[in-house]
Amino acid sequence: LDGLIPAGATVPSVEVERAAAALEACDTPMQKYRQLVSLQNTDEKTFYALLEAKTAELLPVLYTPTVGDACLQFGTLVQRPPGLYVSIEDLGNVRSLVNNWPANDVRIAVLTDGERILGLGDQGVNGMGIAAGKSMVYAACGVKPGWLLPVQVDNGTNNKKLLDDPLYVGLRQERVRGDVYDALLDETVEAIQGRYGQRTVIHWEDFAPRNAFRNLKRFQAKGARTYNDDIQGTAAVTVAGILGSLRVTNGKLSEQTVLFFGAGQANIGAAELLVKALVEDGVDETQTRSNVFLFDSKGLVVDGRPAEFAISDDKAPFAAKPGVSFTSSLEEAVKRVKPTHLVGAAAQPNVFTKKIIESMCAFNPRPVVFALSNPTSKAECTATQAYEWSKGTAVFASGTLFAPVTYKGTTFAPGFANNAFIFPGVAAGSLASGASSVTDGMFLAAARSLASRVSEENLAVGAVYPPTSTIREAAIGVGAAV
Repeated sequence: LDGLIPAGATVPSVEVERAAAALEACDTPMQKYRQLVSLQNTDEKTFYALLEAKTAELLPVLYTPTVGDACLQFGTLVQRPPGLYVSIEDLGNVRSLVNNWPANDVRIAVLTDGERILGLGDQGVNGMGIAAGKSMVYAACGVKPGWLLPVQVDNGTNNKKLLDDPLYVGLRQERVRGDVYDALLDETVEAIQGRYGQRTVIHWEDFAPRNAFRNLKRFQAKGARTYNDDIQGTAAVTVAGILGSLRVTNGKLSEQTVLFFGAGQANIGAAELLVKALVEDGVDETQTRSNVFLFDSKGLVVDGRPAEFAISDDKAPFAAKPGVSFTSSLEEAVKRVKPTHLVGAAAQPNVFTKKIIESMCAFNPRPVVFALSNPTSKAECTATQAYEWSKGTAVFASGTLFAPVTYKGTTFAPGFANNAFIFPGVAAGSLASGASSVTDGMFLAAARSLASRVSEENLAVGAVYPPTSTIREAAIGVGAAV
């Protein structure tokens, strides 16, 4: 290397300062993302040192909301985040691909097939941005980088725009389904377990609903130490927010009525975990389910709705609602149900209208409104809208961080319902305890732990989650609770 590098010697702290200065020169979050990925590929130690030093600042760049743009622009990335790519063409040869991964002590594998990336739909192999982003979050929360393996399963894409894009880096074919798809997942998980051990945590991320529940149950039955963050992680962070909101409203959990807008994997998981929390508190399960409502793409999920709007098995436990009739209007549903909490996770922007928020205020002194869809462009409403339309009475949280809002002289800091508060601690707790499986009880313990970490200062400005600057401490607390 003589003559190929400058003569001046630097210490690691100076390299971190240099990387931080390079970030400061970037004008947009996406420019910062590219800069950080380049750093990760060229100087991994400095990358992770910078991430540890500036966690709160960098998480919105490496994870939501910027990671959504990174997935959309994945084909234009000259340097992409490191990860393992396994395609349908690799059937029968996956173990050799896993053997090529340079780390020898992987403890957590983050798998996606890219079919339902955030609220952006099918992004194919561009979904690696999410698997890599989740791995970066694990690292930010104290998990050793060498323990992490992001995996993109490429079984094609049904996104015609990607198939026609000359810069798309994945297979140019429609998605393979059925037995062949299952066989690829089986071989991938078996290869990971074969090299790194049966207790390797298998983290499923951003699979479409058609496969999310099915894959989770299938691999749980196989004895894998596994969870789906979109189902269980989102459920835990949502329930944590509901528990936290009660410290603002001074209500009891058993007295709340919750309306979940969107009945996909996120909200069904949250609804089920909420029921578990209430039952654990001594409330009868039938009574509990009578106060938890789902609103899907057809309308309110209640028995007796039109036959063409059949209720699937995962929604059926919430359909028994005597005295509440079907409606396809969310505005009307809010009037009929009179929820204390309105939770959105349907990726339908601006659906929480002024009339709906005003209706919530008519029967709640402090209406709780969670707009959890992300990225920001998919949020059901903005923080400003929630506070202005409620005249400052709403308890608001979102799936992407909104800036503080000042309304009539009072400044509110919206809560950030970030799964990153949950899944790193759950994984760490599972690994530390030697648990053979990851249970719903662990996620409920995580939710209760997170809710307990919200300070009086946070609550005073309307935040029902702790600040992201404390995410590493939250992971430790969650891990201990799990």
